[in-house]
Amino acid sequence: MKSSCAVPSAGRNLMAAFLATVTFVLSVSCATPSAAKPSAPFPLAGEGSSFGSSYGKSGLPAFAKANLGSFATFTLSNGLPVILKKNSANKIQHVSLVVRGGSAAVSEARAGYEAVALKTMARGSAQHSYEDIQALLDETSSAIGSASSFDSSTYYLTTLDKYFSKLLPVWADTVTEPSFRPEDFDKVLSEAKMTLQSKEQDPWAKTGLKMNEIFFSGHPYAASPDGTLESLDAMKIGDAKAWYASRVAASELFVVAVGDFDSGALRAQLEATLGKLPASAAALPPAPPPLARPGPGSLAKIEFPASRGMGYLRGDFAAPPPSSPDFMPLNLGMQLLSDLLFNIVRDKHGAVYTPSSYIRAFQANYGSICLFKTKIPGPAKAFIDEAVAVLASGRAVAPDPEKSADGFAPIAEALDAAKAEYVNALYESQATNSAIAASIAQSVITRGDYRDYLLDADRIEAVTPEQVSAALDTWLLKGSIAWAALGSADVLIGAQEVDFEGFASAR
Repeated sequence: MKSSCAVPSAGRNLMAAFLATVTFVLSVSCATPSAAKPSAPFPLAGEGSSFGSSYGKSGLPAFAKANLGSFATFTLSNGLPVILKKNSANKIQHVSLVVRGGSAAVSEARAGYEAVALKTMARGSAQHSYEDIQALLDETSSAIGSASSFDSSTYYLTTLDKYFSKLLPVWADTVTEPSFRPEDFDKVLSEAKMTLQSKEQDPWAKTGLKMNEIFFSGHPYAASPDGTLESLDAMKIGDAKAWYASRVAASELFVVAVGDFDSGALRAQLEATLGKLPASAAALPPAPPPLARPGPGSLAKIEFPASRGMGYLRGDFAAPPPSSPDFMPLNLGMQLLSDLLFNIVRDKHGAVYTPSSYIRAFQANYGSICLFKTKIPGPAKAFIDEAVAVLASGRAVAPDPEKSADGFAPIAEALDAAKAEYVNALYESQATNSAIAASIAQSVITRGDYRDYLLDADRIEAVTPEQVSAALDTWLLKGSIAWAALGSADVLIGAQEVDFEGFASAR
């Protein structure tokens, strides 16, 4: 999930955005290629967790029940929790070390330091040089890499099972004794700066950067996982080492392993490697507060001469987190809105190349309405209002337009198709071990229980049309949306602030 709107496929972009968030990918890098035991930071099997208790006598849904037996959990001697999901369907073995807190745990002045430090770690350790690691990864078609987001970061190893015992000590050595060679740090930092500079030159990426700057002002998410040119310009190798010393300790971390592992053997391997990490007693970073923007909506206009007559529009609003009962209803509601935007803004009015709407899945969650490539970002807002008005009236794009006089039908008639697409995409997202690991980690971070994602399909199926309408009313129609319009001066002339203070149907 990226912090800016991805360019989605026509009309159906919700799951792409949701799954991108699930995998934590705001910026991803693949490396070229003992104190007292703290209490567990999330429920472990057999520790009195109430997982699934709300289902009562009916019992857990079939998918959850079928998967529970594939989990094992244990804690290393230094207090590092490990979640193992056994998957015998393939030969891939994946291990992720998850750092809790993410970029939200640091100041804006130190934004991006975590991502740079992790990528530098992947380039060498006390026992293994960058060149040795690269040769080994090439030889085994394996990957060592990292991903950083607002809420957490991951540092992972993915390899075939026959190479796991050979590669785990190498990967773990970069965790327990990273070399932080100046030349490696300089290369990673240079690449991070070039990535940001390229975003500054791309109009759609620039829209996302400016929108984040506006929407996250004063919030912990203002510290971008990718950093800023200012924060990266100020970063020194000592900052990477300081981040490592303060955050890579058992109390800040947990491990997710997915593959055809033997639990006892994996425990012994991790104890001999990651068990060397210190068991810091430092408190976990606090959860970020909800994003709130009281008052009417607003519009920021950003001149970008290089866009050459093309405009880009994005509106962000606070959304319920994955732990909220409104999360699934609003997800489906935004999927219905996305279809309406495609039907009305693109097909009917020809005002945009690609429209989209969706929410993400962060602890302090938010959603977006996006118009990618439009020559009339100002007038196009009226077309967005037209689409929202249809949804506010309790209707959506008809599953069978030929049976509808105007192409629309009650939400109740359109909801089953939306659910089916969402559930199918959800199951498809579990096709790889790394994706399963990401779902488990996100369950821990946003919901406090590694098994919670197993209930998502059932939650989707249980959503009613009334819940969709109520969630849209609370979070979208009655919410406050911050808009950013980017383009050349001639394109921005028609964008008037008053038109962006809300939706016409809600005024």
